Amino acid sequence: MINPFMTKLLKSVAAVFAAATLFSCSNTPEEIARLVQSDTIPVMYARDVRISESESGRIKYELTAPLLKRYEEQGGAVIRFPEGFKVVFFDSLRPNVIRTQITAEYGVNNEIKRTMEASRNVVIINYLKDEKLNTEHLVWNQNTKKVNSEKMVTITTPERILYGEGMEADEKFYSWTIKNPRGEMYINEDE
Repeated sequence: MINPFMTKLLKSVAAVFAAATLFSCSNTPEEIARLVQSDTIPVMYARDVRISESESGRIKYELTAPLLKRYEEQGGAVIRFPEGFKVVFFDSLRPNVIRTQITAEYGVNNEIKRTMEASRNVVIINYLKDEKLNTEHLVWNQNTKKVNSEKMVTITTPERILYGEGMEADEKFYSWTIKNPRGEMYINEDE
């Protein structure tokens, strides 16, 4: 025969254990809000992306990326390229000629602010002027039509290599200025 005291004790332990299990699985309202935040769950996910924009039947640019994640935020969308991207801009007068190319290992297009950020091994090549920019972070502001960086930059032209901290350029990377020049090296093709 089972002792009535032991039966009550076992029932009490089981009740405490069940209550502890139920209450330990709850989340605070802050934790729930963090988990369902719009910037943590993409509303769109795409692999091997190719996006192009045309005007009057001519392709202006073409963007390719291995992965695209779109997040909805208040006022617009934020598109992330966590595995990098490549954008090729075509010359408006000669549509088969590539004017500029941008590559980076990470990118963010913020439709709310109308900015595009590129980071990690950012390279811009202006094929028309034979110039190349290397940096670790770059921001294109579509409102001001300016590209700038506050990081170290290296700009290679046919005649020289320029080093500096920070730069500003027009969105076509046709004219640019290094904010804090650190040095330059001339290229002598005769030697």
